[in-house]
Amino acid sequence: LSTCWSRLGRIAKNADRRRLLQDPALLAPLARQTAAALDDWGPWGVSATAHAAAKLRLEGGPYEALWSKLGTAAAASARDFNCQGLANTAWAFATAGRPEPALFDRLAAASEPRLSDFPSFALGQLLWAFAAAGAEAAS
Repeated sequence: LSTCWSRLGRIAKNADRRRLLQDPALLAPLARQTAAALDDWGPWGVSATAHAAAKLRLEGGPYEALWSKLGTAAAASARDFNCQGLANTAWAFATAGRPEPALFDRLAAASEPRLSDFPSFALGQLLWAFAAAGAEAAS
């Protein structure tokens, strides 16, 4: 399922396709199935799905359960994310307008000891996400 979301996120680069995919009748069933399955996913699947959901601009009622489960799963596995996963997850939640303090606290704690390992783009993405979310970035 996470690969499916990742591919859908890539399609979202085209504005016309993104509008088509924002129809809840198309993606709400997939979102429900994904939310139900997230407990068994690893960090890459959680990060890739959050990133794609943000790119697709999924918001509102049909997607609340998905975002809630993504936040819980991301917070639980933040220490297992690689640098890009940390940056992508922070970007996804900031872009989606979901500045969840507990999640950003966990992302900061997982990022701080590895800041020197982040590629420059991922570090910029991470810092932008913390600023956009109004969260305190790792020092």
